[in-house]
This record gives sequence, structure tokens and C-alpha cells, in this order.
Amino acid sequence: MEPITLCGLVIVAFGLWLELEPSVMAVVKIISKSKFITEVVLNSTVQAPVYVRKMPVCVAKVSPH
Repeated sequence: MEPITLCGLVIVAFGLWLELEPSVMAVVKIISKSKFITEVVLNSTVQAPVYVRKMPVCVAKVSPH
């Protein structure tokens, strides 16, 4: 594409964002407050690390160097 076309595309995209930003943000706010999204985010379990009490045999072997 020619530079003038790219500049025009950037200007149009910026103008559309300015016009549509309030609507987009309202939709994002509605989606983020929905019960489904909050349940999925809040009920996602964080995996706890598994602590090994004994070192596995394969790790305990000393390499012959």
C-alpha cells in the first residue's frame, strides 16, 4: 500500500475508535459483570505446587564426570 493510503487508514481507524469507544467500553463493562464470566474467573483453581519429600532416584544419581 502507498504511504498516503496507510495514513488515511490510520486516521479513519482513530476516528472510528473515538466514535465507538464509549459503546465498546459499555459492552466490555456488561460482559465483565456477567455472572458467567465472574464464575469462570473466580472458580478457576490455582494449582498448588507439589512438594516432593524424597528426591526421585533418577535425580539422586550422581553423574560420573
